[in-house]
Amino acid sequence: MCRITAILSVNPSAAEDVLCAGPKSLLAQAGAVKGRYQDDGWGVGCFRGGRPVVKKSPGPARLEAGAFKAAARVAVSRVTLAHLRAASNPSGLPRARLIGPANTQPFSAGGFLFAHNGTLFIKEEIRSLLGAYAGKVKGSNDSEVLFWQAVKMLDAYGDPAVALRMALDEIRTVWVSCRDKYPGRREPYRGLNLFLASADSLTVLCHYQRQKEGARPALLTPGWEAGRIAWRREKERVVFSSEPADARPGWKKMDDPSLASARLRGGAIKIGFERITL
Repeated sequence: MCRITAILSVNPSAAEDVLCAGPKSLLAQAGAVKGRYQDDGWGVGCFRGGRPVVKKSPGPARLEAGAFKAAARVAVSRVTLAHLRAASNPSGLPRARLIGPANTQPFSAGGFLFAHNGTLFIKEEIRSLLGAYAGKVKGSNDSEVLFWQAVKMLDAYGDPAVALRMALDEIRTVWVSCRDKYPGRREPYRGLNLFLASADSLTVLCHYQRQKEGARPALLTPGWEAGRIAWRREKERVVFSSEPADARPGWKKMDDPSLASARLRGGAIKIGFERITL
C-alpha cells in the first residue's frame, strides 16, 4: 500500500518536517516495516508560477534518502504532494513493466498533481472509457489510468471535488456491467484514496474500505487503520497524509468514504468535508 502526504500552506514554504524529519515522517515510512517497504518509486511535486513541478525516481526512497530530502527542501510552494510507491499489479504484469519513471507518482498535467493509494482491478475497463485521454497513458499501472480519468472529469465538470465524485461514480457503474469477469471480487478496487492538487487547493477522496478484524494496521501509528487518511489543521497550513506524519497531537481521521476540499481564499484556508453515499 502506497504512502502519500499533501500540504496546503497560506504562504509558500517547504514541508521538510512532515516529509523528512522525525521517526514518523513520510520518508521514515519508506522503510519502517520489513516486508512492507515502499521500494517501487518516490516523487515530490509542488507548484512554481502556477505550474506543477515534479522530482521523482523509480528507486526506493529509503535507499535514496539524500535525493528525497533534496527534493523536499527545494519544494517551496503553497501546495506540495509527495508519494511513496509500493506497486500493485492487478494485471499480473512482469515486474520490469511495473517499475519505471512513467509509473512513478505524482502524475501531473494541466495545472494539477495527482496521487493514488490502492488498487483498481478494472483498469482496462476504465481505460476503455478515456477516449482521447487514453493515448496520454504512458505507463502500465492502474494509478495512471485513474489520473487520466480524473483529468477527463476535470475537463468535463471544472470542479476537482465533482471530478473525483464522478470518477468514483463511473467506476462503480462500470463494475455493475463487468463484475462477472472477476469471480471472487466484491468490489472494483481495494482502496481508492485519491489526492488531487492545484496551485491553491487540495482535494482528497478517502475510500480505503474498512478492513476486517486482524487486517494490517498503519505502518507507524498503533491503532490507526491502514488506508485511513489522517489530516490536521495548523495555524497556516493543513496536512493530509496516509497516516499521522509526526507525533504531535491534532491528527483526525477522515470518514470513509468522504471528500475533503481545502482552498486558499483571501489569505486563509477554507476546508469542507462531504460524506459520500455509495
